[in-house]
Amino acid sequence: MNNRILIVDDHKVLVDGIKNIIPKEQYQIIAGVTKAEEALQVLHDTEIDILITDIRMPTMNGIELIKEVKKHHPKIKIIILSMSDEKSTVLDCIQLGVNAYITKNMCHNDLSVALKHLKEDKFYLSNELAGILVRKVNEPDRPNMLTPREKEILALIVDELTNREIAERLFISERTVESHRKNIYRKTGQESLVGLIKFALEYSLV
Repeated sequence: MNNRILIVDDHKVLVDGIKNIIPKEQYQIIAGVTKAEEALQVLHDTEIDILITDIRMPTMNGIELIKEVKKHHPKIKIIILSMSDEKSTVLDCIQLGVNAYITKNMCHNDLSVALKHLKEDKFYLSNELAGILVRKVNEPDRPNMLTPREKEILALIVDELTNREIAERLFISERTVESHRKNIYRKTGQESLVGLIKFALEYSLV
């Protein structure tokens, strides 16, 4: 019997595109839906072998769907097909026990290779994504790049205090403040106050 596949993506055009990639002689596409809730209904009514799902979807997202599938249908193999190549997202999915993770800018061969790996009970990560993860793993954790004093000064910079005001607040010289300011911009890779504020908010530094 051909492996039965369920596809979930909030963009119908992508669902249709995935259907066209999958070899019909080896796999049976049971359904292609645009909501995680619809996927759960299909899983309740029909036996599925492989779930191909996106991560970012409205209402219930892919992570929540994976948790439900693992809880109620643990034998189903899961392929993530997502635009996200964020290290945290990929690692979350791996920890949840997915069987493959592919980015949407994949070549058609990636999905075929992933399906082949599933048949052999192997995990698959596309070469492109593996390369991205290696680079990101080797990057320092950006918030930890700043010293406690630099974080303190960053908060005052975000409050738009001048060097003189920061120096008076912290009882240090303006030259020291200027040196810290340059280091903060260099370490965070920012070139403007707006960029620095966005960085600080993104990493909850202020």
